[in-house]
Amino acid sequence: MAKRLGEEYWRKHIAGWERSGLTQVAYCTQQGLRAKTFSRWRNKELARAEPAGKVAPVTLVPISVTARTSPDLVRLHSPGGWRIELPDSGAAWLAELLRQLP
Repeated sequence: MAKRLGEEYWRKHIAGWERSGLTQVAYCTQQGLRAKTFSRWRNKELARAEPAGKVAPVTLVPISVTARTSPDLVRLHSPGGWRIELPDSGAAWLAELLRQLP
């Protein structure tokens, strides 16, 4: 029978993932966790932390620019695991969009 791991166990892993700077999948692989289970517990924690109907504000953080691996794509990656790929022609549009943010 599989051992059931409790709320405190998952809270510690969620905090560890947030500090790690890794994607959820990379963190789960490194820690030997099932990504689907981790995601379910993370969503429970987010639902508990945010009152119904309230959306957490977006926080912009400093970035570092690395050498491009593909000259025709701009790739954005977040520590939370999302990724956006834009055609290089979209870079000017993205820069203008970011300048318009408060």
